[in-house]
Amino acid sequence: MRITINDREVIIPSSLSEFSLGQRIAFQIEYGNSLDARLKEIFEIQDEIRRELELMEFNAEKMFSTFAFFAGCTVDSLKESDFVDDIFAIYQASLAALFHEEDSMEFHNSFVWNGANWYLHPPELHYGSKLSFGQLIDSKQVVADIAAFAGGNWEALQRICTIYLRKEGEEYDESFLYENSDRLNEMLDLPMNIALTVAFFLSSSINIYLNSSPSSPRLKLNPQENTQMPIMKTGVG
Repeated sequence: MRITINDREVIIPSSLSEFSLGQRIAFQIEYGNSLDARLKEIFEIQDEIRRELELMEFNAEKMFSTFAFFAGCTVDSLKESDFVDDIFAIYQASLAALFHEEDSMEFHNSFVWNGANWYLHPPELHYGSKLSFGQLIDSKQVVADIAAFAGGNWEALQRICTIYLRKEGEEYDESFLYENSDRLNEMLDLPMNIALTVAFFLSSSINIYLNSSPSSPRLKLNPQENTQMPIMKTGVG
């Protein structure tokens, strides 16, 4: 959706395919962390009436924050504008729809993006495979990254996609993860529908491995049980 604010045209995404991983990371830094912390405080309020009132105020704040991020303006300027009803209508029609779409995502292991065919290369997690999970390059870091992502660290998803999303016929290269590498930077432009598919599938795969291994710690990484903290899932939903 294209709208004009103060004679400047801005794009308001209406689907995950129009919303990049780089934007998601930037949103978390600018607004998401504080919104997450506030939502956690609200859920700890014992008085039901007060909690509901705080949630109403929070929902308004997340709406202004989300709209301000994409519109390139401040939250205060939106609150003081004469177009609050229009902001609410656009939020409900476009931005809020992002999170309903996220809830109904379907799994795919191949994607067409940036002029190329990309494929998801999950690790071999089952016992008896020639290449075990513990032998994979960067495997320990991947587990840590997925745990961090489940806790709301969206920068970790950039590294996850860098390792497991590759072009047709492409092998993994450790240089992909070098600081400021072309591949890391490319992942910032990755649409969120692809990024979330990679993350959720790998989280589920690693859960199966960790929970079935007699020697592994019982580390729970189920993405469906860790959706409260990433603010785009519930806080901005």
